[in-house]
Amino acid sequence: MVSFPKWLLLALCLWCAVGSGYSVLYTKTCLKIEENYNFNEAKYVGTWYEVRRLYDPSDPEQEDCVVMNYKAGEKGHYDILQSYQITKEGSPIYVSGAAEPQVFENSKVPKFLERYNTTKNDEPDSLIEIVAIDYDSYAIVYSCKSINGTHYTESARVLSRQTHLNNHNEDVIGIFLENHFKGPEHNWRATKQTADFCKPSLVEVAEKSGSPSGRLPTVIHLIAMLLLIKLLN
Repeated sequence: MVSFPKWLLLALCLWCAVGSGYSVLYTKTCLKIEENYNFNEAKYVGTWYEVRRLYDPSDPEQEDCVVMNYKAGEKGHYDILQSYQITKEGSPIYVSGAAEPQVFENSKVPKFLERYNTTKNDEPDSLIEIVAIDYDSYAIVYSCKSINGTHYTESARVLSRQTHLNNHNEDVIGIFLENHFKGPEHNWRATKQTADFCKPSLVEVAEKSGSPSGRLPTVIHLIAMLLLIKLLN
């Protein structure tokens, strides 16, 4: 008889239990980041780990162990599966969503409208800009949403293909953030991704079994893959 680990059963119970959200800051203006490059939609698919985000001091529940998987859909759309964990004692919390490509006049960075299944019906989709990326190692995403015509909510994340960045990419990203995020409110928080803090996430099944960035043993990879396929279809 096959027995499932308690964390796996609990994770399924917590599926979509609460909403996922970026930490947000309130601002009167949005950043205008113009990095002109050709976005490769196919190379963006796969698993990303959040390693840093704009720090929101008003958020009492800081998200850690954030991992997301982008699966290619039709016409440039992405299906999103994401998990995160609050406190070391917490279990992974899962949400799913979709990203729809947007084309704006004079836009120099790729933009997507993201919406999760936990988003309230009266809430607008989040406009996400991929302001920097090398596909194999890191990506930086930015969002700024109007709340009343004069004020906005602002958020940003640094994503990595691994649970940590190497020294070279740390330097590259550090220079980019210093050049573009210059406000006194732009403080960054490192997202915890260590194995002793984070519990295994089903989202990681998108990685090959035995990948050094993953935290799931091979057998659980296979079990979780079946569950993931069922949940996404």
